[in-house]
Amino acid sequence: MSNLLHTGESMTTKPTTDARTRWGRIKFAGGRVPAMAIAIPAGLVLAVAAGALTLLTQVSEGEHALVVAGVTALVMSWGLIGLTWALVVDRASLQGAIDNPEESIESKWLDTAMAGALRDTIMLTGFALATLAITGFDIDALWALVGVILIAFSSTLVRYLMAKKRS
Repeated sequence: MSNLLHTGESMTTKPTTDARTRWGRIKFAGGRVPAMAIAIPAGLVLAVAAGALTLLTQVSEGEHALVVAGVTALVMSWGLIGLTWALVVDRASLQGAIDNPEESIESKWLDTAMAGALRDTIMLTGFALATLAITGFDIDALWALVGVILIAFSSTLVRYLMAKKRS
């Protein structure tokens, strides 16, 4: 009892320790290692490998080859560090992270928007296919696929914004 009085704690309160950190911890090895301790070295190694790849594929020849490799490694380092961090971090160890993001209302809006967008994409692609078959008009496959992607993205966006406005 005297220990409680000296530390300033009452008998009804428990000391809370939140193990969440700003940059999180890794998912494996018991979760004791900070995620950035893995992400920074691994991302830098991958960036150097990307720079070395420019040397191997002879993107630039002559005296500028090392400069191009160095710039490639420098530019790629930030993105590869971030990608590595995203792959190894345990979401439960991040401060301010939602525990179950898949249960949010935004996630439900997106699920319904994507389901509707699939129907829209199939319907519009079918109409386009029928029109092309009837008219005999040839279209490059690349542009046809770009059109399918644009239909899917735009339909998802419109449906998501409509669901957001309804709520």
